Amino acid sequence: MTLKAAKDEVYLDLQRHLFKEARMLSAERYDEWLSEILSDDIYYRMDMPQRRFREDKSAVRAPAKTPIFNDDFASLKVRVGRYKTGFVWAENPMNASRHMVSNVEVFETDEQDQFKVYSVVEFHRSRLNSERKRFTVGREDRWVKSENGYQLLERLMTLDDSVVLDSNMNFFL
Repeated sequence: MTLKAAKDEVYLDLQRHLFKEARMLSAERYDEWLSEILSDDIYYRMDMPQRRFREDKSAVRAPAKTPIFNDDFASLKVRVGRYKTGFVWAENPMNASRHMVSNVEVFETDEQDQFKVYSVVEFHRSRLNSERKRFTVGREDRWVKSENGYQLLERLMTLDDSVVLDSNMNFFL
């Protein structure tokens, strides 16, 4: 499959959008993220890959991709709403977090004003005094340009680790 790179103007616009989204998520501005970044038709999924030795030719024992998140707009609103309850113990006190976006590639699609965007996100979280965690995720997005700017239609993420290395995943990537 040959991918056609998007025009430089589109690439720069979408890259700026990804950086703005990262800043919003790091600052826990989730209501803005829902209203400004996401489409109402969002499909948001994170898979944890099955890792096996190359020489392991035995039958598949589990699905190739096990979802960690498998959300639509309504379920993302519920997840965001949890933060407002005051009962999310892992977020009290507030975590220090940073989202770093890199390796951005933007391609045209067959759909008018839709673009496929590949990126890598490294997420750093510091909890309490000494608990520090880092997650790296590959993302494959589909963005659409509308009268309101670019909106995220689909995000498929793959966690680099084959095991979740933290007690929770109360964050968005």
